[in-house]
This record gives sequence, C-alpha cells and structure tokens, in this order.
Amino acid sequence: MAPLSILYLDHAAELGGAEFSLLALLRTLDRRGFAPTLACPPGQVADRGRLLGVPLLDLHLGKLRTLNPLRFLGRLRDGRAQVRALLGRGPFQIVHANTLRAALCASRVARKSGARFIWHVRDYAVPRWARSLVLRDCHAAIAPSEFIAGSLGRRRKVHVIPNGIDLVDLPPEAASAAFRREWGIPPEAPVIGCLGRVLPWKGQRYFVDVVAHLASRLPGACFLVVGSAVLADASRDHVAELKAYAEEAGVAPRILFTGQREDPLAALGAMDIVVNCSENEPFGRVLIEAMACRRPIVAFRSGAVPEIVEDGSTGLLVPFGDAAGMAEAVFDLVRNRTRAEAYGEAGRHRVASLFSLKASTRRIEELYAALLSS
Repeated sequence: MAPLSILYLDHAAELGGAEFSLLALLRTLDRRGFAPTLACPPGQVADRGRLLGVPLLDLHLGKLRTLNPLRFLGRLRDGRAQVRALLGRGPFQIVHANTLRAALCASRVARKSGARFIWHVRDYAVPRWARSLVLRDCHAAIAPSEFIAGSLGRRRKVHVIPNGIDLVDLPPEAASAAFRREWGIPPEAPVIGCLGRVLPWKGQRYFVDVVAHLASRLPGACFLVVGSAVLADASRDHVAELKAYAEEAGVAPRILFTGQREDPLAALGAMDIVVNCSENEPFGRVLIEAMACRRPIVAFRSGAVPEIVEDGSTGLLVPFGDAAGMAEAVFDLVRNRTRAEAYGEAGRHRVASLFSLKASTRRIEELYAALLSS
C-alpha cells in the first residue's frame, strides 16, 4: 500500500513553539505509512524541513489581521489561491494546517479538494468568527491541552493530543556549561530565567517585576531572558519595550537578554530555575523542555500550565499576576537546592510518562488513519 500523502501548512518562516512541534512530528512520522510535504516560506523552518528530507513547497501567506475588511478579504482570497495551487501539485489525502492563518486560508479549499483537513490549534486567543469558520470546515482539530479543547467547545471533532519531546534530543551538560561561559556566568551562580517569544501575553514584564523583588535578596544570582519578538507584530519592538521597563525598574544591569538562540535547550539547561509568566498559556512547550532538562519550574497558574506542571511536585504555581508570590517561590527553591533537585527529577519522570514525542506522533498517525477510513 502506498503511503498516505500529507500536506503540512505553516505561515511562519522562523522558529517558534508551533514550528518546533511540527518539525518534531515530521522527524518521527513513520515514512513507511505517511509521505509528508511541507509548505512554508523560505527561512529556518524550511531549512530544518529540508534537513529532515521532507519535500518543500513555497507558501507566502500575508498577515490577515487588519481593520480594513476589504484588505482582509483580499489577503484571504490570495491565501486561498495559493493553497489551491499547492493542492494542484498533489494529490494530497490529508491537509494539516499548523497555524490559524494557514487554517483560515486552507479550510474551505482543502475540503472542496476532497482531502481530509486537520487544524492543529496552537493558540488560545482565536476570534470566535475564525474558530467557527475553521471548525465548520475541518474534519478534525488537534488541541495540545484540555484548556484549548475547552475553548473550542469540546466538540466531537476536537482531539486532545499533547505536544511531546524526545529525551534523546537533550543537549549534554557541556552545552549548558558552554552557554554559561559564553555569557560570563560563574558556574556556582544561581541562574533564574525565562525562555520564549517576547510578547505581551508571554508576560516577561512580570519576570522583570520578579527580578526587582529578588535583586537585593539574591546578589549573586543571574537573571536571563532568552528569546526575541521574531514572530511579533513588526510595528512594535517588544524587546526594546521590555528593556525600557527593566531600566525603569532599576534592574536592567541584572538581566541578560540573549535574544533568539539556535540552542534553546542548552539555555534551559544552564538555568537552575525556569520561570513562566504567560497568561492563558495554550500549552507551553518550554515547560516540558525544562522538565526534561530536570529543571524545576515556577509559573503562573494560568491556561494549560496546571495540566503540565504538577504544583508541589515538579514546580510551584502561583496565581496569575502575583509577581511577589512568584519571587518568593523562586527564592524558596534557590535556598532549598535539595527540593529544587527533587522537583527536577520528578519533572523528568513526568515528561517521560506523559509527554513522549513518539507517543504524540503515534496518536496523530492514528487520527490520520481514522479520518481516511471514515
């Protein structure tokens, strides 16, 4: 039997959490049963897809968000035309949209082509009209968390499949030591950091508030912000805004802003405590990555975070927006290294049992097969 032909769509050129998860799926997909093709713009995502031996097609979807209805309709029409042209390069039996923009442009076109259409729901802040439009046309939606599934109305076509990570992908300790040396961080210094795109909903401003609470209490500690606004609205420089906020708070000299890294797991491994300040976190890939690296987590109890981080076992959760409480939780773990190490070990076991990449990929493969047999 010939492998099932699948077209994956992603509007992003650069790497974000959604793209890392898609590339992990492509790497572990059983090529004996499934033949993937990736459509995305030239850039990091395409480069990594090429290294995986996945056939590539160019896709350039314009930003749909605009206050001008005519401009929106024009961009949507152009996006649908591009997807229609890609489908003509098939035949493709399944179309799997990895982002909302791709899903909006592909849902109706894919269904009319006779392909099974899947929307991988990576975001929480999806406008109601967009959610209804795509859910109407898709054959299935994949939610990485119960939190996201709930936002979709828990329909029968919504399948909860958490993102996964392969423990063999973790960098050696030497990579984390090299990261510390690169940034001049002493081996014995406690390192507290956050990692992810620098965007308002990611909450790095709260991390600055945490640093302000801890700066005098932990004079030897180093604080890291790892990431950039690479996928953000180009009209705003969120990193510059965050640095200005740190200046206002008087803690800018205490925070190292590393920018986007090609080795994010090495950066996580260099941290002693990983902080997550997101609001309505849809999943939080960085959370399972940190736990896989045996790092305890301090996070806001928001979105899908409680599904991933077990409070009092793999980390500590505090109410959203409580920067003082978050700072106190971080301070407690810095003072109690034994407790922090126990949380790290528990996190590693939790990832191995609940967030296996192979298990996640097999469940998606089973969904593909079920859709084509129905």
